[in-house]
Amino acid sequence: MKHDIMTIESESLKDNFLKDPYVRELHIYTPDQLDEGLPLFIELAGIKWSRNTSNIFHHIMHNLLDKEKIKAIVVNPDFRTKYSMNQYINSPAVGNYEDFIINELIPQVREKYGTGNVALFGKSSGGFGSFTLAVKHPDIVNGFADHFGDSCFFYLYAQDFVYAVKYLHDKDVRQAISELISKEPNDDEMRVLNVLGSSAFYSYNVKKECGFDLPFTCSGEIVEDVWKRWIANDPVKTVSNYRDELRKMKAIYLDVGKNDEYNLFIGMRTLHKKMENLGITHFFEEFDGGHFGNSTRYCKSLPYLYEKLVDS
Repeated sequence: MKHDIMTIESESLKDNFLKDPYVRELHIYTPDQLDEGLPLFIELAGIKWSRNTSNIFHHIMHNLLDKEKIKAIVVNPDFRTKYSMNQYINSPAVGNYEDFIINELIPQVREKYGTGNVALFGKSSGGFGSFTLAVKHPDIVNGFADHFGDSCFFYLYAQDFVYAVKYLHDKDVRQAISELISKEPNDDEMRVLNVLGSSAFYSYNVKKECGFDLPFTCSGEIVEDVWKRWIANDPVKTVSNYRDELRKMKAIYLDVGKNDEYNLFIGMRTLHKKMENLGITHFFEEFDGGHFGNSTRYCKSLPYLYEKLVDS
């Protein structure tokens, strides 16, 4: 296995609302021997990205590319934002990450390495992004692995909404954002930051200084017109609209832990059933475990994607 770091100066991320960097680095993992037309796999993660390679992801790449002899180009880009999360779609209140991935990252990597079929993969919000970008761009993305991706938003976000309502009870939203992004948030604070960041993606409103509308009032009542904007992005709500695009996929992998702490077993089971009813060919598995510490699931999904995408 060979490893390199590639740099992209992104026009899509220039002058973004959060003033996050528009120059982004990517970890590139390749087989020792490069051939024309190898599959390109892009991980949608990178929230705690660093140049350091002493981590589980690097170990997994070594295992897959060296020991399992998977011949593919695997990319782990820097997708960090001030919210410590990313939904990988365009938002004027965060940045145009969908444009960055589809119009810049994929073409530049493909040109440099002469790659073939493209697949996206990721966990949690990265699973959501993999599904969403694949169905929106089936002419560019040929497959995806959605590991316990955001879905059935009510069950996913209800508990976090409660944390956010409590946290914001005596705080202005701008004050809360400033506090949370200025430190390493604890688990409860991360739930609040996840709600604020998700609002910036799903219900952006740049007329407001914070850049978004919250989906609930200060007392916690759901604001229906804002919540509708959120669930318009929910894969279990959109899957039927994208049946033709999903049928174009050469590989679809879904999985979820039976004890997922964010209730994503509900969303992934529902997504699986809906795909099944639509006649969408896909792989689905429930595993023993929860939401965290599951990077080794890539040891199953990437070989599956590789088998379906190589030479197809």
